[in-house]
Amino acid sequence: MQEEANSTSNEALCSVSRLLSSQVFSQLTATLTYTAQFVAQERKMQTALITAEAAPLAGFRPLQDGPTLDEVIPRIGDSIEIDPAIIQALPPGCSFSRATAYGASLWTRTAKVITTAPDGSERNFFLKMAAGELGRQMFRGEFEGMTAIYKTAPTFAPEPIAWGSCRDATGVYFFLSDFIDMADGDLPEPAAFCSQLATLHRNSVSPTGKFGFHVPTCNGNIPQRNGWWDSWEAFFADGLRCMMQLDVEVNGAQPELVEAMGPVFERVIPRLLRPLEQGPNPIRPALVHGDLCSTNLNTDAPVVFDSAAFYAHNEYELGNWRPVRNRFNKAYFRAYAEHYPIAHPKADFDDRITLYELRFNFHLCIMFPGSAEAAEAKQEMISNMRYLAGKYTSAEYNDEHVRIEKANLAAFEADQGER
Repeated sequence: MQEEANSTSNEALCSVSRLLSSQVFSQLTATLTYTAQFVAQERKMQTALITAEAAPLAGFRPLQDGPTLDEVIPRIGDSIEIDPAIIQALPPGCSFSRATAYGASLWTRTAKVITTAPDGSERNFFLKMAAGELGRQMFRGEFEGMTAIYKTAPTFAPEPIAWGSCRDATGVYFFLSDFIDMADGDLPEPAAFCSQLATLHRNSVSPTGKFGFHVPTCNGNIPQRNGWWDSWEAFFADGLRCMMQLDVEVNGAQPELVEAMGPVFERVIPRLLRPLEQGPNPIRPALVHGDLCSTNLNTDAPVVFDSAAFYAHNEYELGNWRPVRNRFNKAYFRAYAEHYPIAHPKADFDDRITLYELRFNFHLCIMFPGSAEAAEAKQEMISNMRYLAGKYTSAEYNDEHVRIEKANLAAFEADQGER
């Protein structure tokens, strides 16, 4: 049975590889190998963290004796010790007072670090820690991404302070930023939030003039291969191929998925994304948060955190708003369009967002294999891919498409008015 399963999986991977050029497929091999290892490593780490008999995460433990469950996952407000390297990374003049547990995320342990500033006031910092290569990759990418966001829109993000490795705990890494109270409730009001987001997108400047990023960044526990690309179409297609390949690695053979993806690469991506880079007003790279969902923004400010940043088509950000699970309604799309005009061809906007949504649904399916949410997302993905493939039977955007766009534009703008 195992041999049959391996054979089926190999056939699926061969089907995927036929969608890739030989050059791209060879480049993906190393990336996907270590990414799959990250997933396996993280599952082991999560199992240990929720087991009462497990040893505590080194360098991040409450001030008590014995490896209990509270020691593995400290209660919010419990005093904890932190590594000397973290204290050393504090801004000059900030004197460490104490640290308290601040809950836990899916892949990290978190804490509030309380210090005394040079003027005697209290200044607090947010700390995250994780073990292994995944921790190093996550925090390096988050620090670089959040730094870029903070420099562009300092009122829209907490200031990143440092990232690095612990001194007394080998293989444990940390990320430190200014502390914000993370409200848990409704989404922020659309107008103010979308104004800030559009400002980030509009004012950001790619240091190379290209799409991508100078280091890998992580969406959840999934490393994103970035690099620098001249073409948004090519960069997006490469990233989507990576996620498709990893999804097959994690979730097994999925011939229905692989079959549905074929026309997306062959026709849909060229047809929807190539026109964005042609004509008198081609899109330019904009810095995106990369994982902008309700859990990654403070609802009071609003302030964003936990980025998976890179330079992209700004509308890519909105692909994560389309899934119902993220609770962004039409008012957010309308508010954003008021601050950042929709790209040409305008009539393709809804279909572009449907295309971009595929990437975020892949993330869900990879991070939470076997869950009901992932199964539902996978069926929605296949349905959407078939819809796009049926609508776009050619990769070319020609005079006929221009005539169709003019005919549909009035209806599109009327629909925007209802959002």
